[in-house]
Amino acid sequence: MPYTIGVDFGTLSGRAVLVDVRTGEEIATAVKEYTHGVIDRELPVSKRKLPRDWALQHPADYIEVLEETIPSLLKQSKADPKEIIGIGIDFTACTILPVDENGTPLCMREEYVSEPHSYVKLWKHHAAQEQANRLNQVAEER
Repeated sequence: MPYTIGVDFGTLSGRAVLVDVRTGEEIATAVKEYTHGVIDRELPVSKRKLPRDWALQHPADYIEVLEETIPSLLKQSKADPKEIIGIGIDFTACTILPVDENGTPLCMREEYVSEPHSYVKLWKHHAAQEQANRLNQVAEER
């Protein structure tokens, strides 16, 4: 029986679903709350304080979601991993992950652990609102 897995990375958790490709039936579901949650007060390792309107996420949470939810789906359903023919991944809005030339998230490199811009900016991150307002003003004037 062919299955597909869908994974949705949300604001506070990641959710996974195993679906029968032929019927569209939902076979199993799993949820993993993010270890780091929304990072909006201080950075996790360095404890650097964040200014108002910051909202970040840690990419390690995404890996944990996969490590916990996928095995859970397989255990619940007793599906053979060889029957999984695809996986779809969804993030809220436009999630950008800054990485180095090897694909390592910058926030996971020691020299950037205290740099807030090395983390994923969440959809509710509004620290650049003043600049966005200025861009909109210039656009309207033109």
